Amino acid sequence: MNIKALKAFDLIVTRGSLAAAAKALKLSQPSVSRLIALLESDTKLPLFHRTRRSLTLTSEGQAFHREIKHIVAGLDEIPRIASDLRDHGQQFKLIVTHKIAQGLISPALARLRRMNPKLRCVVDVESRSRFESLVGVKQFDLAIGTLPVAVPDRSIGIRPLVRSQVGVLLPEEHELARSPTVSVAELKGQPMIGLWPDQQWRQQVDEFLIAGGVAGDFVVQTRHVLMGCQLVRDGAGITLVDAVSARGIDSRGLLLRPLMPARHLTFGAIHPKESALSENAYMFLDCIRVGVEDMMRSNASDAPSIELICTDEECEGEVS
Repeated sequence: MNIKALKAFDLIVTRGSLAAAAKALKLSQPSVSRLIALLESDTKLPLFHRTRRSLTLTSEGQAFHREIKHIVAGLDEIPRIASDLRDHGQQFKLIVTHKIAQGLISPALARLRRMNPKLRCVVDVESRSRFESLVGVKQFDLAIGTLPVAVPDRSIGIRPLVRSQVGVLLPEEHELARSPTVSVAELKGQPMIGLWPDQQWRQQVDEFLIAGGVAGDFVVQTRHVLMGCQLVRDGAGITLVDAVSARGIDSRGLLLRPLMPARHLTFGAIHPKESALSENAYMFLDCIRVGVEDMMRSNASDAPSIELICTDEECEGEVS
């Protein structure tokens, strides 16, 4: 498949016109049109509706762009990667889920950068389904997300890192904040913020509620856990979130009360077994350990618990 044709397609979509793409590629508009025709021939997909004045993406074109935009972005990284190798630089690529990107990954990555100021990092923050898809491709140094991971590939190594208790996030003046814990039964009739029904975390929440004999009243549904937490801040309802993920939000005016009976999530590190862990990957796992220990020390007595699963040696050792 012609790489320049992929690039031309991406530029038309992101910059809004064939003329803008041609200018970026320093090609004539007819040349770019021929590249798009070649791409449609190679893929056997109708990517654009054509009129005399414009190009409009077809539904196939929209889906195709969603899948290849990461590939095109990766192509743009090639010159920089080559430069890094010439200059003995370093690159560290992470894939993480939205839920823990701010609370767990960002502090650990900042700590790693302080230890190695020359390090260049690429952090791909993805939805759960996209996360599992990228893990299957194995083009990364480490992936950090909720376990288990639906990747039936024995060439993937997994190491549990931290166990995080689920809690109820609510405004500090909320009636349920008066007790140190909140039972599932007490959630009956409460306006709740949740993910869409097809998402893994929503399905787990539904299981928690059903086990307690409660049908959740989801007044707002969103794709992102942290958006749900912000909605709680803004007074739209309450939500369930684990203690580690809650570290990624502005908690002023909010409380996280442990859900009873207790429920937990486990977060872990994933990496391709065929390639040895890099020194940066070892260091990053240790940075996560230090960050989790900080969380454990600062965790209030009435907040959901955070438990470090890996020891110093396990976090620094081979993921298997």
